[in-house]
Amino acid sequence: MSDLLTVILAAGKGTRMKSDLTKVLHPIAGKEMVKHVIESVDELSSKIVAVIGHQSKKVQESLNAYCLDFVEQKEQLGTAHAVMQAKKQIEAHDGPVLVLYGDTPLLKKSTIKKLINSHQKNNAGLSILTAHLDDPESYGRIIRDAKGEVNKIVEENDASESEKRVKEINSGVYCFDSNLLAESLDNIDTNNAQNEYYLTDAVDYIKNNGNKVIPVVIENTKEIIGVNDRSNLAKAEKVLRKRINEKLMASGVTIIDPSTTYIDKEVVIKKDTVIYPFTYIEKSTVIESGSVIGPHSRLVNAKLGKNVELKANSQVWESEIGNNCTIGPFAYIRPGSKIADEVKVGDFVELKKAQIGEKTKVPHLSYVGDASIGEKTNIGAGTIFANYDGKKKHKTKVGDSAFIGSNSTLVAPVKIDNNAKTGAGSVVTKDVKEGTVVLGVPAHIHKKCKKAKDD
Repeated sequence: MSDLLTVILAAGKGTRMKSDLTKVLHPIAGKEMVKHVIESVDELSSKIVAVIGHQSKKVQESLNAYCLDFVEQKEQLGTAHAVMQAKKQIEAHDGPVLVLYGDTPLLKKSTIKKLINSHQKNNAGLSILTAHLDDPESYGRIIRDAKGEVNKIVEENDASESEKRVKEINSGVYCFDSNLLAESLDNIDTNNAQNEYYLTDAVDYIKNNGNKVIPVVIENTKEIIGVNDRSNLAKAEKVLRKRINEKLMASGVTIIDPSTTYIDKEVVIKKDTVIYPFTYIEKSTVIESGSVIGPHSRLVNAKLGKNVELKANSQVWESEIGNNCTIGPFAYIRPGSKIADEVKVGDFVELKKAQIGEKTKVPHLSYVGDASIGEKTNIGAGTIFANYDGKKKHKTKVGDSAFIGSNSTLVAPVKIDNNAKTGAGSVVTKDVKEGTVVLGVPAHIHKKCKKAKDD
């Protein structure tokens, strides 16, 4: 389908969202809804045109990572008027033109392929994605002719009693012949109650000029949910998250209760990972195989190695955790932290921009900020890395095989060398040499081991 031109209508404000943010930028499963639409067609289309309007600069900035043509609809004068803004690209194209809305994030790539294939197979002038609904109220009805083709689309307010009983509705997703679409746009007027240009008027033009207008019925009606308000947003979110969870479970991930597990679309989770309920895994988080994510945890742009145990009520933000680590419960790993293999970070421990070496333990009730800790070091309970002097943040460095006694305070900037120790309750304000034991407030040298260097 390399000859497919896609036009995405994303200009509207979305007043029913009651938001200062334009509708198409509201996130669903961690990604702006219009991005879901783009990614459903980006592999199918030779060119994608985004029609933007409200908060156009913000929308364009959000979508700059994609290869798109942007055209601006400065006034919102109807759906056909929106498509008219892409008329230059439509006239230059020879092949099918797909028209989508930026607020329909649930459309699957397979459904779009079905629409395009049916359009081309039937040599249609226009193909319309339709659905059968038990309650079609407020939707435009698809009225078929004797051949089963689309005779017309009737809006709810204009429908007769018999037409209102029709269950087949217009989803608003279209595939046009490019030449016929360009001609239609030249022949659509505003002779209606709203004084707007309606894209549905193209049906009459294409039909009256002897071309086929065919319906393509969608199997899963949830795909055509349009997000017009916060209620629709929640419905779409639920559908998409269910898809994500089902795909992960099919790949070998155990999700104990999918209905209470919230995973974003860009998340990668490897097989034999177990995820407990009430867990939030967001953005571009990657979890390697064999890990266990405890209940009420949250991971945001985190990277977890193999066989990590993240215990209940722990959070990891924009940080890396190595293999075979145990984290939590109630641990808070803040951005910029990097934890090596076989590390234990225990209950009520907070890390911030902390580098933790292999087999080091920070068992409980400690704050480690702007620090690096070497290998096989033990940080006693209640230890505070005092990194802020009221104006600036400073760094602390602790070496390998050091022992920091319970309730110690390390006042940055300070360096604790390899094999050094602090006594319980010590306040360390000066560097501690290798193999030295310090204690007291402020800490003073209590003992130098044989291997300790002289001052």
